[in-house]
Amino acid sequence: MRTNMSIIFSLALLLLAVPNTRAQQAETYASVDSVTVGDRFELTVVLGHDGSREAVFPHDLLPDSLQANTIFALGDFEILDVLRRGSRPYETGGQIDSVVYEATTFALDTARVAGIPIGLAAASDTLTALAPGTFVRIGSLVPDDATELKDLAPLAEFDRVWWPWILGLLALAAVIGGLGWRHRNKDTDEVDDESNAEPAIPPYQQAVDRLVALQQVDLSDPDQVKPFYVELTDILRTYVGRRANVPALETTTRELLDRLRSAASSGPLPEDVISEIDLVLSHADLVKFADLRPILEQTRAMVDETRGAIEDTESVYREEELKREKARQAALEAARYAPAEKEMEDA
Repeated sequence: MRTNMSIIFSLALLLLAVPNTRAQQAETYASVDSVTVGDRFELTVVLGHDGSREAVFPHDLLPDSLQANTIFALGDFEILDVLRRGSRPYETGGQIDSVVYEATTFALDTARVAGIPIGLAAASDTLTALAPGTFVRIGSLVPDDATELKDLAPLAEFDRVWWPWILGLLALAAVIGGLGWRHRNKDTDEVDDESNAEPAIPPYQQAVDRLVALQQVDLSDPDQVKPFYVELTDILRTYVGRRANVPALETTTRELLDRLRSAASSGPLPEDVISEIDLVLSHADLVKFADLRPILEQTRAMVDETRGAIEDTESVYREEELKREKARQAALEAARYAPAEKEMEDA
């Protein structure tokens, strides 16, 4: 009863908020407070907005042919079916869209979803946001007639074995001897490393090679989708970090974009290129952290989006390097002819 009353109260607040703001507002509700493993319950997602766009819920990302019978995941929740979907206008302006999923879970203790990806679509673009997460508690599976804990089983006894200790001592001696040998040959090794070191692969070539390898991943296996996006963002972040000289692997997406914009004020990278990088990283973050399950064609298209962002970035940096080289050559030419012009003036 408390859960139903809280849902009604929250929906009332949502209805009051819609006509007063143009920003979307979303809520998420579970029909129960607790379940046992495998029980089915309802998961409701509500989106309030100004009515100028079309609501896009997680199952809308699936192909039409699969929406009716495909199970997908939102956090610890397995979505089995779309029970209901509704939309109603608000009399003073705005619109309320909602969807009710049939869900189950096989988590232990607590089942959670950190955030549910939703969107507002228009003809030219789609705004994407995360609805607040929710959770349900998982009831105990201990039988009702279980009145006390079982005693611990006694520890098994084994014969004492000495050969692991002997092998361990031999291995320790070998390590100590190896360290001594390495110390004696340190200077020779450093000279050999410097003479035989291979030149570092340029950032652009390294990124392109990794993207080509990534295209070979079998995306028909759902377990490969999230690792695919992890590798995709690592490729883009590594390239941007090396090219722009920023700590791209150690920062969040928002922090990285802020650093690129700060560097762009004194460097060559324009805002439209930064927006391309933002598109790839933001979409990948939804897959990695919000359990968004994109369709296969959308996932493959992200490789082309990433390559386009890398190529546009590389083009900007190469053009800037060419300008600097021309300026350097002009300065050298000016310095070369300066003494001759001085002598002519003195004469």
